[in-house]
Amino acid sequence: MVQFHEHIITDLLEDPAGGLVVLSSGLGLHKLISSLLLLHHPSQGTLLLLSPSPSLKSSILSSLQNQSPNTELRASCSEITSDLPAHHRLSLYSAGAAVFVTPRILIVDLLTSRLSPSAVAGIVLLNAHSLSDTSTETLIVRILRSSSSSLYVRAFSDKPQAMVAGFAKPERILKCLYLRKLHLWPRFQVYVSQDLERNPPEVVDVRVQMSPYMRGIQKAVIEVMDACLKEMRKTNKVDVDDLTVENGLFKSFDEIVRRQLDPIWHTLGKKTKQLVSDLKTLRKLLDYLVRFQNEAPSIS
Repeated sequence: MVQFHEHIITDLLEDPAGGLVVLSSGLGLHKLISSLLLLHHPSQGTLLLLSPSPSLKSSILSSLQNQSPNTELRASCSEITSDLPAHHRLSLYSAGAAVFVTPRILIVDLLTSRLSPSAVAGIVLLNAHSLSDTSTETLIVRILRSSSSSLYVRAFSDKPQAMVAGFAKPERILKCLYLRKLHLWPRFQVYVSQDLERNPPEVVDVRVQMSPYMRGIQKAVIEVMDACLKEMRKTNKVDVDDLTVENGLFKSFDEIVRRQLDPIWHTLGKKTKQLVSDLKTLRKLLDYLVRFQNEAPSIS
């Protein structure tokens, strides 16, 4: 385990209620989760792992096998799917193991009393950036929190760019999960940067050359985007320093413009609102142009 993973786990264990951890991408979230799983004992109760992506779940299990060659420890992490009969799910819940389960299955088992809230030691949420007030995960936390005061909730995200979308998203997620502590671990954090210096990651830069047709499409879209930006500058409603083609190529550009216009959105004309929508569409076209170039049919 790297040093900054140890510090993250120590910070989480100090707070019995849990916390929200936001990591930079590529800092080994799967290794961090597998290390937490090794600290779980069946006598503590059931540990629920919600909403991992298939790739993350596979990486966690693989890392768990590498960290724990002991067969008994490896078998302590199970998966509950819709194909598993109800009585088998009940036995897994009562065994006190760590289990991967989807929110849809878990909410049904909670509402039908197949799973007792008192049997749950904690919840690990692996998609904190996608949570909202109306998501199933927050409803599950609300039900379990109301029945068990000792329950801990640990939420993780390695997509920090998704945590800045909208207004005060981290604060709203903390409120939904009844948490108080937000743990931020960027790459420039002291412990992280020291570990990366000792063991620098291997970076592979793969570039695919654009075809003449693609370069033509890109040039045309950028020209249209530049024309839209010139029209936006005439409105005197936004900061003109941000209205550049270079800024328009990034995903956060839509949010920057919309954030400036939100307080006066109801006073804007139809043309200005249409320009904002067109800029968002044009930026998506540029993104799709390079993202799906390998899937496009060849042109003879």
